[in-house]
Amino acid sequence: MGRDGESSPTPPTPPTPPTLPTLPTPPTLPTLPTQQHYFLLDEIKALFARAGLLVYEIQTLGSQTEAFGKFQKIMQPIVQGLAIAPKTFATKTVAREYIVRAIKAEKLPRRLLIQTLLAAPTGCDRVRVYEPDRFSATIPGVRTFSEVKAANPNAAMAGEEKVFIWQRSIMKYPKSLAQLQELLQRGYLIVAEIDDDPLRRPEYELNKFLSYRGCHCVQTSTEPLAEYLRQHNPNVAVFGNQLAYLPPVKLGDRDTATIFFGALNREQDWQPIMPALNRVLNRVLAKNSDLVRVRVIHDRKFFDALEIEAKEFEPFCPPERYREILYACNIALLPLIPNRVNSMKSDLKFLECAGHGAAVLASPIAYEDSIADGETGLIYRDPDEFEAKLTELIENRELRQRLAANAYQWVAENRLLSQHYRQRRDWYLQMLDDLPRLNQELRDRVPELF
Repeated sequence: MGRDGESSPTPPTPPTPPTLPTLPTPPTLPTLPTQQHYFLLDEIKALFARAGLLVYEIQTLGSQTEAFGKFQKIMQPIVQGLAIAPKTFATKTVAREYIVRAIKAEKLPRRLLIQTLLAAPTGCDRVRVYEPDRFSATIPGVRTFSEVKAANPNAAMAGEEKVFIWQRSIMKYPKSLAQLQELLQRGYLIVAEIDDDPLRRPEYELNKFLSYRGCHCVQTSTEPLAEYLRQHNPNVAVFGNQLAYLPPVKLGDRDTATIFFGALNREQDWQPIMPALNRVLNRVLAKNSDLVRVRVIHDRKFFDALEIEAKEFEPFCPPERYREILYACNIALLPLIPNRVNSMKSDLKFLECAGHGAAVLASPIAYEDSIADGETGLIYRDPDEFEAKLTELIENRELRQRLAANAYQWVAENRLLSQHYRQRRDWYLQMLDDLPRLNQELRDRVPELF
């Protein structure tokens, strides 16, 4: 009832809410296994076969402890009684896990061992041997193996074609003939690897250039070197130096210009530009003491010749430290005077500097064919031009950034090892296919080997 005895009006019935659609029941996710599944080696091979893949390599992960060796001796009579090959039994029992490599192909790839003996493991080993080996080992069928100053003659496995590379080796005549004969008897393709002018070392000539004449073929780093080497051996291939990887792009640039110099045996090359370098540094620092500094690796004479206090010296250092210092610099000096040795050098220093974000000021020797002057770096042809261009690099941060960015991009598009590494394997197989001809040529050059 209302306040005056009248009936209250009935409130309207609220509308019925719409019926929401029933959501589907989510599917039950499979329970992840809480423990590993274990397979025998034959079962693993069968799994890959059902997937249509050809297994070309199986590596074992396990530890051959002293106890494992005792176990093998205890089991030897049983293994023999079951007619199991001892090596097969050892492989299967030592394995904790298997790493399987397989390909989608009609037939297995050719199996190739690339075995290298390093005679000069300092300086050029990473670029000429270790990094190419790591890339080559990713090619199906290829196995790489390297040693320093002593070779394992039993490194090859059954079914492998074999390449033996002498890196910067100075073979003794006639003492080294026996080593070459053993390689020939084992069916190796024998290759000489050299990335420097052989005439720098009189020992090559004193030993009748056996290091090149006594091999089936030669690989080198530049065409000028190849042209010289062909007078000793006509079968020469050029594998240019490349960068294995690129560091991250530098973000921006500091106001301070940090100049990098780091090289071996360059005293004759930097002496002509040192007066101009000191003039530039003194002139710039007189205007602003924070505008430029210099970082030097290894070359103490270069460091001592600098007439400024804003400089740092680092002795000969590991590659990681070298790259760390280079990455902290934004200008790099690459001087080479015209002479026979320098004319055969590669452009590796430019690639390293470009990859680490340093704008380059370089001589035309070794670098003119790689550096686009004014685009990916600067080329100087005399001390006066060096002085003018270095001044501009120090004072013009925008120029430094543009040159460094262009050079970095050029290396990324043209000079990474990932773009070139297959050339080595392809050439080795080509030479192996031509081994009868190469053996005949070798017999003609060095009949003492046969």
